[in-house]
This record gives sequence, structure tokens and C-alpha cells, in this order.
Amino acid sequence: MGITEYQIERQKISLKPCPFCGGEARLKKHQRLEQTWYVQCSKCGIRTIYSTQAPYESWKDAMKCAVNQWNARVENGKID
Repeated sequence: MGITEYQIERQKISLKPCPFCGGEARLKKHQRLEQTWYVQCSKCGIRTIYSTQAPYESWKDAMKCAVNQWNARVENGKID
């Protein structure tokens, strides 16, 4: 069995460490909700809200939305 498009996309993603504890972040797909993604810290368990694929967008867009939520940081009053 070869590598899937989903696995290739996950390998391209770069997640910042947890802003609270510095733990490793992991992109996860919800087990029961189709095309629903979130990012969660493997150390403290904090996570983003669910990002669900809208009818007009690709699953890649929903995945990227969860990643962007996680990677957003506020520095000096501005979102980075």
C-alpha cells in the first residue's frame, strides 16, 4: 500500500510548539466527523476548535484552517 495524498499533505505541514507548555503539536482528524480537523498539544492537551470542510471547499482547506489557527500568535499586540 502506497502513501496517500492525505499523508503527503500532513508531511508538508509545520506546526509551532504549544504556546502554553512548549509541547509538540499534532494535526488530528476527528474520528466520527468527516473531514473535520484540529490541532492538539501532545503534552498538555490544549487544542484548536474543529475546522470542518464546507461543501464548497477541499479537505486541504479545512486542514490548513486548523493549522493556521494553531500557528497564529499574538506578539506586541499584533497577530503573527
